[in-house]
Amino acid sequence: MSRILNPKVIIAVVLVVAVVIIGRIVAPVPLPGIQMPAEMIPVLGFRVPNTLLHTFLADITLLLLAFLATRNMKEVPEGLQNFVEWVIEGFYGLTEDIAGDRARQWFPYIMTIFLLVMVANWWELVPGVDSVGVIEPPHEGKGYVLAKIGPLYTLTAEEVEVHGEKEQPGEMGGESGEEKKAEGGKEGFPTTEDGRPIGILVPYLRASATDLNFTLALALISMFLVQYYGVQALGLGYFGRFINLKGGVMGFMVGVIETISEFAKIISFSFRLFGNIFAGQVLLFIMAFLIPWLAPVPFYGLEMFVGFIQAFIFAVLTLAFLANAVVAHDEHH
Repeated sequence: MSRILNPKVIIAVVLVVAVVIIGRIVAPVPLPGIQMPAEMIPVLGFRVPNTLLHTFLADITLLLLAFLATRNMKEVPEGLQNFVEWVIEGFYGLTEDIAGDRARQWFPYIMTIFLLVMVANWWELVPGVDSVGVIEPPHEGKGYVLAKIGPLYTLTAEEVEVHGEKEQPGEMGGESGEEKKAEGGKEGFPTTEDGRPIGILVPYLRASATDLNFTLALALISMFLVQYYGVQALGLGYFGRFINLKGGVMGFMVGVIETISEFAKIISFSFRLFGNIFAGQVLLFIMAFLIPWLAPVPFYGLEMFVGFIQAFIFAVLTLAFLANAVVAHDEHH
């Protein structure tokens, strides 16, 4: 009790509460709509998931990085080439420690998974992701009053309940920051009593791993590679770990457990990455909503670390499963 009533603790709590209150009054930030399914964005007459656009952005980033690092190769590396070679050599050494002679064969897959997931996770932290997009009319539920700044529209922190479904819009298109450039005007948008339009933001980009389709696809690819190399190394005898009729009842039960564990790996892969990145995204939204000043900055550092760790775990677990798959079930090393 004495520790709780410590004057320093009381002062710290008061300061935090004061910052929250002042931030909400002076610089209010709207809380973005949080939903699990990816939003659909119009592109060239089609509507595609914004997480797919984010994945393309991560792909382009990796291709550009590879081009810049290798366009002027030197025997004594320096600059970006030196950094990229250091990362690749370090990860290749780790792959050799786990995979042994098969490191050269598996390394391209493992490194690709690691870099794609890490870059996609880190792009989530760049300003504009989750805050630049199109404004659409809200359907049943909440919306935000729109404010016009020159030719641009932005969401305000004034939340409004909307009842009943409205007509589909023209969209209020691209913007800078959270601002939106009006393409279709206010047609199709509900309004407040004083005539101000109400809308919701559908961002152009959303972190890939916040879409379960992305994480599930990676999990399926990883486990397909595990089964493929297991069969390649052991032939049809590989399936003996799943259907074991020689070991009696105990051997059969062990096979059933092994089979269940293979499917459990897919679920674990998918939901671990999805859960951590989605939770991090929500955390950043809430911190910016509650304390819109410098307080969210440490959480960006935390999410950068989480993005790296989750990519590393996904890649290393895939490597460990591959290494286990090519060892006969009755071998012991």
